[in-house]
Amino acid sequence: MIEQRPSHVFWVYVFIVYGALLLALSAFKSAEVALPTVYGIERWLGGDKWMHFKLSGILAILACFASERVLDLAAIKRTIRVFPVLVLALAIDEALQFLTATRRFEFLDLVWGVSGLLSGALGYLLVVFIRDGVTHH
Repeated sequence: MIEQRPSHVFWVYVFIVYGALLLALSAFKSAEVALPTVYGIERWLGGDKWMHFKLSGILAILACFASERVLDLAAIKRTIRVFPVLVLALAIDEALQFLTATRRFEFLDLVWGVSGLLSGALGYLLVVFIRDGVTHH
């Protein structure tokens, strides 16, 4: 069994709150609610593509840390299980834009998002290997 650190529960809550904020951001854009704020966030993050990359990268990092609480696996195996779930969630969010008149699906958004997920997952693994030592994984 993995060692239970008090911070594990914290990461679960942070992941849930962050995921809810991402869903709200997407929903607001689809519903055309608070668009100046949504577009301001997009500009602040460097534009549409960089926004997909950065927000997805943060999501992957948080998901991987949160998964330490629920998946009793080595870091690499745990990350390999978490990554496809995140890609599926991202693909579903992007695909839903086909059904929304106010949005349009862009394949490059998906590519930048998946790239962000990958960089976040790799960043998480780097932190874990430094934190716990490579020999334990």
